[in-house]
Amino acid sequence: MKNVFNQEFLIDFLGITLGILVLIILYRFLLKFLSRKVLKTQNYCTLYDVEHSIAKGEVVFYFTTSISREVHLFLKNTSGDVHIITQKSFDVGGHICRFDSNSIPNGQYLYVLKTDNQEISKRIEIKN
Repeated sequence: MKNVFNQEFLIDFLGITLGILVLIILYRFLLKFLSRKVLKTQNYCTLYDVEHSIAKGEVVFYFTTSISREVHLFLKNTSGDVHIITQKSFDVGGHICRFDSNSIPNGQYLYVLKTDNQEISKRIEIKN
């Protein structure tokens, strides 16, 4: 009877095993390389839409943040005039900012949330 585990079989088996391990390691490096551009949402604020796109009187703005940060929230009209809603440091969690729209003229505005690493703009129409 011939020896089943001869030297050639053992070398072939070890070579195939080594090849499979190298392929697994290269696959993991490829996955790590491809996932490097995934945004980490904890580094950004989330600005929610206002209840009514046509607002009058007091307008409520709501945003969330997962880390403490300095936040600038303001309204900007089409000619570039800025009306500051709030500009301070906020803790972790959801925050409500209120603004009396009676103090500004009617028209189309952008409400903008700006931090050190992002700027979010959304549309709103003021009709008092």
